[in-house]
Amino acid sequence: MESMRKKCFKKAVSLALCIIMSVTMTGTPVLADTFTDGSQSIISENAEIPIVDAESATNCGDVASTGENLTEPALLREEEFDNPEYVEFSGGNDAEAVSEFSDDSVPAAQTGGNTGVYLDPNSGNDTNDGKSETTAIKTLSDALTMAQGGTIYLLNPINIDEDVTLENVTLRPGRANLTYMLNVNVGKTVILKNVKINNSTPENLTPENSSCTFSENPIQVSGTLTIEDDTEIGPFPGKSCIDAKNGSTVNLTGGTIQGNGQGRVEEGGGIYADHATVNMSGGTIRNQVAEHGGGIYATYATVNMSGGMICENNAIYGGGIDVDYGSNVTLTGGSISNNISGQGAGVHLTRDSNIIMREGTNGQRCRIINNKAETDYSQNKYGEGGGIYIANSRNLGVVIESGTISGNSAIKGNDNNGSFQGEEGGGIYAWNSTVAIKEGSELRNNNAGYRGGAICIRGGKSNPSSLSVEGGDISDNTAKEGGSGIFACNDITVNVSGGKIIGNTGENNADNMKESVIMLINPTTTTWGDLVYLNLSNNPEITGSVVLSNGENTHGFRIRVNSTLNVNEPIWVIPTDETQDSIVVEYENETAAEKYESQFCTKKNNPKGLVRDGNTLKWTNKLKVELITITDITNNLISKTENIYILSGKVINSNDIPAATNISGYKRTGWQRISGGNSGIWNPTSPITANMQVQEIWALEAPTVTIAKEKGCSSSGIQLTAQAQHTRNDITYSYEWYKGDVPINDKNEETLTVSEAGTYKVKVTATSPAMYQASAEQSVEIPVTDFEHSYIWKHDQTTHWWHCSVGNENTTPESHTFGDWTVTKQASIGVEGEKERTCTVCRYKETTTIPAIYIPSYPVTGIKVSPDTLTLTGKDETAQLTAEVIPSYADNTRVTWKSSDENVVTVDEKGKVTAVGNGTATITVTSVSGNYTATVAVTVKIPVEIEKISIEAEKETLTKIGESTELKVKIEPENADAQKLIWKSGDEMIATVDENGKVTAIGNGTVIITVTTEDRKNTASITITVKIPDEPVINKTKGFGRLKVRSVNQTKTSITIEWSKLDGVDGYLVYGNRCNTSTKTYKYKKLATITNGRTWTHKNLKKGTFYKYIVKAYKIVDGKKIVTDTSASIHVITQGSKYGIARSVSVTKIGNKKNVSKITLKKGKTAQITAKEIKKDKKIRHHRNLCYESSDTVVATVTPEGLIQAVGKGTCTIWVYAQNGVYAALTVTVK
Repeated sequence: MESMRKKCFKKAVSLALCIIMSVTMTGTPVLADTFTDGSQSIISENAEIPIVDAESATNCGDVASTGENLTEPALLREEEFDNPEYVEFSGGNDAEAVSEFSDDSVPAAQTGGNTGVYLDPNSGNDTNDGKSETTAIKTLSDALTMAQGGTIYLLNPINIDEDVTLENVTLRPGRANLTYMLNVNVGKTVILKNVKINNSTPENLTPENSSCTFSENPIQVSGTLTIEDDTEIGPFPGKSCIDAKNGSTVNLTGGTIQGNGQGRVEEGGGIYADHATVNMSGGTIRNQVAEHGGGIYATYATVNMSGGMICENNAIYGGGIDVDYGSNVTLTGGSISNNISGQGAGVHLTRDSNIIMREGTNGQRCRIINNKAETDYSQNKYGEGGGIYIANSRNLGVVIESGTISGNSAIKGNDNNGSFQGEEGGGIYAWNSTVAIKEGSELRNNNAGYRGGAICIRGGKSNPSSLSVEGGDISDNTAKEGGSGIFACNDITVNVSGGKIIGNTGENNADNMKESVIMLINPTTTTWGDLVYLNLSNNPEITGSVVLSNGENTHGFRIRVNSTLNVNEPIWVIPTDETQDSIVVEYENETAAEKYESQFCTKKNNPKGLVRDGNTLKWTNKLKVELITITDITNNLISKTENIYILSGKVINSNDIPAATNISGYKRTGWQRISGGNSGIWNPTSPITANMQVQEIWALEAPTVTIAKEKGCSSSGIQLTAQAQHTRNDITYSYEWYKGDVPINDKNEETLTVSEAGTYKVKVTATSPAMYQASAEQSVEIPVTDFEHSYIWKHDQTTHWWHCSVGNENTTPESHTFGDWTVTKQASIGVEGEKERTCTVCRYKETTTIPAIYIPSYPVTGIKVSPDTLTLTGKDETAQLTAEVIPSYADNTRVTWKSSDENVVTVDEKGKVTAVGNGTATITVTSVSGNYTATVAVTVKIPVEIEKISIEAEKETLTKIGESTELKVKIEPENADAQKLIWKSGDEMIATVDENGKVTAIGNGTVIITVTTEDRKNTASITITVKIPDEPVINKTKGFGRLKVRSVNQTKTSITIEWSKLDGVDGYLVYGNRCNTSTKTYKYKKLATITNGRTWTHKNLKKGTFYKYIVKAYKIVDGKKIVTDTSASIHVITQGSKYGIARSVSVTKIGNKKNVSKITLKKGKTAQITAKEIKKDKKIRHHRNLCYESSDTVVATVTPEGLIQAVGKGTCTIWVYAQNGVYAALTVTVK
């Protein structure tokens, strides 16, 4: 690496000596270098930092911190660093704990090189070292060679009079005031590659002069300036970054011209071009602020954009681009987005300037998107032209052949009088200009707070405007007050011959303004001139309405139709006045008018209509039909009114007649006229000849009626029940019964009992709460046969009789008539049989027994039982025992059962046993005959649960760290089954408790010790007090974890260190010296005693030299300083050499886990830490490798090589720290 740097340096020097130099500064030559082979590219030093170098084995007197693992609980406290630049990260995707102290003196884009070289083309000298204003270099080539990709501070401007390519360098002002920084002379070309040009002065200036003040624009171009990738220019608040003079060219192919959103310049925040050309094919102009042209201002100039971005700029006129006085803008690519201004947030053009958007050579298209024209009358912002604003440009104006204008907005607001002004033309605003929209263009999703969502165009008496839409897509735009697609006003001609104007909407529903995609208004009087026209031809696609103003006292708009017009759907037309008979549409002749009059119509709710008159369509007043519909029927009718406007003599379309409301239980039966002619029934199919008002007629639906007939006889009669149903549940019913057609008097209930045959009818009338009524009838025929009895047989043991189930009547009983006996079960030995006979009349059956058959007696000879043993485990658990008498055919097989202890188990007469309580008992079964016995041993084991636990302590107050007391648990009942006990301390910083209930004191305080049974059903607790006498506690800790020390700043002659704050100490002692070398040993010396603060600066040091430091904390006890904590040593190098310090420590892996800061291990397991230092600026020379330290070796230890060993359950911190004290903290949990 070093040899490569030397070769690059030698090559740069050789080139510099061969270049023809002429330097001018008010007539004084300035050297201009030409680099054509990239020889000035600086080799990056971001190579991997070596783990150890030649001096890594040097013993610098370090505390052996890698071998000391501190265990004091206080070491677990969170560090307190007040420095706001100190940031500690943990977790997530980055396992670093970063100690970052930024140094802005070297731009981040440059690598290597000196931090700054001073250049003064007026009074510098190339024999100087360039390190200060008084030793400045004179020529640019020498400054570039010395800077080697770093920063050059300009003490006077540079005038370049040769073609030159500047690469990999930063140019900054070297003093608080300059005329400008850089000038490209006429006919010369300067190319910038990875060059940073900004306004920051050196750090040695006072803070008040941290930015330079320029009397002219910082970069001035009279020749050609080309800006390529990675170049950054700005910010330069209050000035144009680049000033392009007459005849000059600025080419932007990459890089950034950056503002800071502050310090408004009058014209051209990024580029000011006067009679110049700006070509932009790449790069970005961003965040600039100007009155005219936030990104670019051009006057008498040309702007060509084929790529790149002009975004997030702010201006009064032209947030992205502002051009004036015949300037030309051609857009074939790139984007102009998110800019803000009062007029033309994307592009602003005036005074015969023009803009063309067309497709680029590679098919690319320019996009003007998401720009905002806002309203603020205090700043002369009128919210006009979110995408493009053009005024007084009639020669070419705006031509959109290809490209996108989308998402732009013109924001609505009030003027100083509270009236709406401006807020027009979300996409394009044109005044006294020409606009042409052609195939391939898109104006979509733009918004205007007032009118003209896509396009607003206005004309004047002396400067009429014109709009031509030949193709393209004008869709999905919005305007609050109408003209969501196009709004045209005053003297203007609009020609639409193609394209789509669809899907555009507004917010104002009045007079169908919401759908007004085209609004044409000419409020001027006849003194202004001729009529203005909307000319339609060919095949445009227009959805929505066209709004026209054409009163009789104004020369308003008319639609003029070419015979070639072909539309898929009729175009809606809406007037803005009440004048009768004014002309709306003109055709070429009467024949065309008659043939194509259906191309235009008005909406059904518009009181104006169109009638043909010769070769025109005129406005006429429609007749109004007011339709009153019923929406609900309660005690009072609830209605709504809908108006239909229709030409006289026409019939209302059936689809326009409102559908009947769905009102449960009611139906619409027709309409009746209530005004506008003779009252009576109105037929919707009749022609309309006058204004009228009609209302719906409604009736209650009839109920559904059925008659239920119950079974009867001549004795009981037959009951009829009328059953009525209706869709409404609030209906009441009344009933009228008839036999035939003759009313049955006094029968007005729902039931009727009849005793003779015939036809019966019921009439049911339904009445609603609103007193609507409807009736329905139902009849039923009752024949004579329905009155016959319904008999069934009834009987007892000796007689039987008939019973009528309807009339509940019985006939006279008669005796049974039985047939022969039939055996149904044969008798057997010792078992009776059965036989039966049946009554032949009623089928009643009589049964009796047949005596058993007897044989000689069989005595019992023994008995056995199963099972012979039994175990029950639950209270009230049961089991069945089975006894077997021997022989099984003995005369008497009955047995008896008995339990020896009914407190344990009981047994019933069938051998079923039931558990009562724990213990053993014997069940004995005995044969009744012979008294034979058999036994079963029964064991009952029912679990005994713990009902209550409590804690007893030897002592409840501990007075020493490490003192312990034994806790005992009393369990009730005493015979309860044993369970594992779980102990827990409420605060292990006060006392711990082990699994046997042993409590050990840790620190002062009170703590609750809790014990819980394993089944979690019982818990007990006790309060333990740790009260240690108030005397000094000296931790005597050493190492990194508790008292952390790090370097926070270093210069060539000083080093500043900082340490963590410890509670309970009275001060800190700082020890240090130079680090040992291979030939000399330096012992630590006491350097300072600090009682207020935790930083200290070691001054008057040697540049490029390593120093070592240790900090000790002390407490004053009995008038003496007692050291309580000693830090690990740190090693820091002063500036002035090729070596630097670590910026942070990065942990890339723990075990097999990448980019983590936490790990969980099982006891006995290991994990290797993989870590590295991240350099701050230069490579690191090591006096000590990365060190590792554990905060609690009871939980985990760590070796000097970074191997973690899991020891015991708990959580601890592993510190990984570099030689200058920056570190990463890792969390280790052991389970």
